[in-house]
Amino acid sequence: MGFLSYSIVYLLALTGIPLVSSLSVPNRFKPRDASPGFTCHIPDGFEFCNSESNRQCWLRNKATGKEYNIHTDYEDDFPEGIERTYNLEVTEADVSPDGFVKRAQVIKRVEEATARYPGVLIEACWGDTLVVNVKNKLSSNGTTIHWHGIRMFEQNQMDGVNGVTQCPISQDDTFQYKFHLRQYGHTWYHSHYSSQYTDGVAGPLLIHGPHTASWDVEWEPIIIADWFHTNAYEAFTKSLSGPPGADSLVVNGTGRDNIKGTGDYFRQTFEHDQRHLIRIINGGTDFHFHFSIDGHMLQVVSADLVPIVPFWTDSLSVGIGQRYSVIVHANATTSSNGKYWMRAEYNTTNLCNLNQENFPASEPDTQRVGIITYSNCKAPATEEPSTERWPAIVGCQDPVFEPKIPWTVTAPQNSIIKNAHFAGLDLRNQSHGAYRWELLEEPLWLNYSDPTIKNLKNTTWNSDYAIQPYNYDDPEGFVYMIINSGGSTHALGGAHPIHLHGHDFAVISQGPGILNPANPPKWNTKNPPRRDVAMLPDSGHLVIAFKTDNPGVWLMHCHIAWHAGSGLALQVLEKQEKIASTLGSLSAIDQGCEKWTDWMSQHPDKFRYEDQEDSGI
Repeated sequence: MGFLSYSIVYLLALTGIPLVSSLSVPNRFKPRDASPGFTCHIPDGFEFCNSESNRQCWLRNKATGKEYNIHTDYEDDFPEGIERTYNLEVTEADVSPDGFVKRAQVIKRVEEATARYPGVLIEACWGDTLVVNVKNKLSSNGTTIHWHGIRMFEQNQMDGVNGVTQCPISQDDTFQYKFHLRQYGHTWYHSHYSSQYTDGVAGPLLIHGPHTASWDVEWEPIIIADWFHTNAYEAFTKSLSGPPGADSLVVNGTGRDNIKGTGDYFRQTFEHDQRHLIRIINGGTDFHFHFSIDGHMLQVVSADLVPIVPFWTDSLSVGIGQRYSVIVHANATTSSNGKYWMRAEYNTTNLCNLNQENFPASEPDTQRVGIITYSNCKAPATEEPSTERWPAIVGCQDPVFEPKIPWTVTAPQNSIIKNAHFAGLDLRNQSHGAYRWELLEEPLWLNYSDPTIKNLKNTTWNSDYAIQPYNYDDPEGFVYMIINSGGSTHALGGAHPIHLHGHDFAVISQGPGILNPANPPKWNTKNPPRRDVAMLPDSGHLVIAFKTDNPGVWLMHCHIAWHAGSGLALQVLEKQEKIASTLGSLSAIDQGCEKWTDWMSQHPDKFRYEDQEDSGI
C-alpha cells in the first residue's frame, strides 16, 4: 500500500525507527501494513487492541472495558473517527494493463502526475468521515462516483448515481461527496455514468477494522476484471446486438493478452508460514470468476462488507461487484520452485458466462492471472510455476455462509406478490431503439438532467424511471423482494449479480426454478447470508429481505455493465415522505444540475438526449 500525506509515523520510518503493527502517536495508531504515513484515530480513553493474535478486537476503553470489535453491531454502534479528504479527478490517459496502449477514461489524485488503472486506493478507518472532491476533466462526458456497498445512512444524496441522486458532474466542475463510514472492510468506488467504469473509472476503498480470524500480513485490495481494448461506449453499442468479448483479464491493472503475447501476470510474494489477508474485488464488466491459488486453501472471513463466521474452500465464486476477504496460510510445499499460480476461472454452464475467445472456458490455463512467489524462492524471476489447479467445480453459485452479527428476518411488511419481478431480455418489443434487458415491464431509462431526488413531491412517476415505492414505518421490519430469471415475457433469463444500494440484504431463498409468490417455500430467516450483491441463477430465483430504515431513492440493478446500461434496474423509493428531512439542503445537487444543463446547451455535439442509447447507469 502507499499514498496519503506524510505523518510523523512516516518520518519516524525515514530515521530507521521500525514500524510495528501497533505503533502509535498521541491519539493515533498505524494498522499493520497500512500506507506509509497512514494512521487511525484513537478516541479519548481508548486503546488499540488489534494484534496478530487477536484480530477480532479493534478499540478498547481502558476504564470501562467497552470494546469495538467483531461483535459490535456496526449499523448502530461505531467508534469516533476523523474526517479524511481526498481530491480526485476523472480524466483521459493512455493506459496499457496488458501491453496494449488504450486512451481511457480513468480516475486519479489531483496531485498525481500520471493516471493509472485502477484508480488510487482510498483508505480510512472504521468510524471516519470521507470527504472526496471529484473534478471532471473530461471534455466529452459527465461523470459521477458511486461508493459501492457503503450504507449512506440518511445520506442518499451522496450515493453517486446520475439521474437518481444527482446530475452528472460537468466538465471542469467539482462535486464534493461527504459520508460517514459505519461499516468496515474493503470495497470499491466506480463511475455510474453510462459505461464509464468499464473504461477505467474505478478504484479500491479500504476501511480498516477488525476481522473474524487472525492474520499476519495483508495485501492492498485487488480488483480483478475483464479488460477491453475497445472504447467502453463503443463496446456497449455492440452489446445491444451481442456482448463483445474481452481482450484480457487484469489484476490491479496488470494482465496478459494471450493472443498478442503482451503484458504480464500480477505478481505478489508470500512470507513462509505467515497468514496473508487477501481482499478480492470483482470489478468486472461481464465476467464472473472463481478465485483460487494452487496448493493453498482459502479461509473466507468476510463477504461484501459483512464479517462472517470463517469457512474454508479451495475455490471461491465471485460475481461482479462482490468482494471477499480470505486468509491464506503460506505453508504449501507442492511447488518445485516455490511459485504458485493464482487463477480467475469461469465456465459457461447455465449462462454463468459467455465463452471468451481470448481465454476460452475449455482452457483454464488461459485464466491464470497471477504468480505468487515465496520469499525464500531461489528460482529465476522469469521462471513460471508448474503447479496444478484445484479440481474445483466452477460456476456462478454463491457460497452459503453465516454472518457474524446475526439477523432474524421477520415476516414481510409488504405484499410479496406485488413485489415479485422477472429479469430477462425482451425480444418482443424494442425500447429506445433496441431489444433490452429489464426488471420491470419496461427497462429503466433516466434523464440525467432530472434526477429522482429532485422530484420527491411527485405522486406519480414516469414509467421510464422504474420506481417501486416502499413506504413502511417499522425501521426494524423487513420487506421482501422476489426476482425470477426469465418468465413468459422474456426470450432469455440469464444469470445476474443483483446489487442494491443503501442496504445490506438477507438472502432468504436462492436457487433453481421460478418461484411462485402465491405458493412460497419456507424462507431461510434465521441468520441467512447477508450482503449487497447476490447471484440470480439463470431460470432460477433470488429472494432478498431488507430493512426499511434508510429513507432514500436507491438503485437496484444487475452489475453486468451491459445489462445495467440496457435497463435491467429499478429504483427503490423508500419512505418518500421522510427522505427530504434526512438530507438537509440539496443546493449542491441543484447547482450541479444547472451546470450540467448549461454544459449540454453549450455542447450539443457532445451529448443529446435524443441520441441516448443506454439507461444512464
